[in-house]
Amino acid sequence: MRIVASLIAALAALAAAGSAFEWLAERHDRAAFPPPGRLVDAGGHRLHLRIEGAGQPAPTVILECGIGGATSNNWGWIEPVIAGFAPVVAYDRAGLGWSDPGPLPRDGRRIAAELHLALANAGLHGPYVFVGHSYGGLLARLFTDAYPDEVAGLVLAEPSHPALFERAPGFGRMVRWMSIAVAAAPVLASFGVVRLLLPLVHTDADVLPPAEGAAQRAFLASPAHWRGVAAELPSWRRDTSPQAAVARDFGDRPLIVLTAGVHGARPGGWVGLQGSTAALSSDHAQRLVPGATHGSIVNDRRYAVAITEAIREVVEAARSGGRIDGDAHPAPAGEPSAHHARDRHAG
Repeated sequence: MRIVASLIAALAALAAAGSAFEWLAERHDRAAFPPPGRLVDAGGHRLHLRIEGAGQPAPTVILECGIGGATSNNWGWIEPVIAGFAPVVAYDRAGLGWSDPGPLPRDGRRIAAELHLALANAGLHGPYVFVGHSYGGLLARLFTDAYPDEVAGLVLAEPSHPALFERAPGFGRMVRWMSIAVAAAPVLASFGVVRLLLPLVHTDADVLPPAEGAAQRAFLASPAHWRGVAAELPSWRRDTSPQAAVARDFGDRPLIVLTAGVHGARPGGWVGLQGSTAALSSDHAQRLVPGATHGSIVNDRRYAVAITEAIREVVEAARSGGRIDGDAHPAPAGEPSAHHARDRHAG
């Protein structure tokens, strides 16, 4: 009994020390990394919007990150370049980054509505060019479906597909395991465990600009940030993918889909799903980014330039009413879309 009592006392002491360590570290992070943008009401909670390029002509570019810990910091190489030719907004979804937690469920339609309200409350209105990475591709479908008159064009980098879980059972199993780890992360982070282990793990934050990378590492160590991820993840398969599956197509809005070169030039599979997303618009191009991976296509400066150039092309097409160059840097043709092109304003 004395041995058991000693072990319990030792564990309690370690937990208390870890909790104190984490409290002090978070206090330091709040002082070191204040919100670089504005906290704007989104219906009873605030979203963090980083707005640049306010003096540039429309359309305004919206940057929507992926799922699993990404924040507005992930656009560190991209947003400053876009601000040189268009207004641009990088933001944190509710519960992530500098944003307040939001009501459940954290499904795609709720997320799109909150973003739309926050943009209006910040004095921003369409037309928009919607840029989505990974899970952000599903949110692009839902935002465009809900506000078709306000979206003038899109750029999607490695966009997720509504049928991904059904078409790739192994992916569904991986996400289930990831959900278990994410559920445990806030508890481990509250005792400083994640913060201690983080320097031993390579993350996408390591290739971001220094300021954004440091802020992103602080969030990856934070229990509050992981609570936000844990709130959002269950809705991916249950809610957001089915919602995106019944959303209208993109009509003739200019659309560029960028596919990471790590997938190779093989038709079908992930590349084919990306191709079917591209075919949601009658004015589209799918392009392979050589050397890029799913994460580095946004976070690594070497590959992020492909996104900035695609955004520039879509912005110019939206301004002029012209078409994009579907033959520039083509990726392999994807699977044919089940949707038919519609009028741009019908969405």
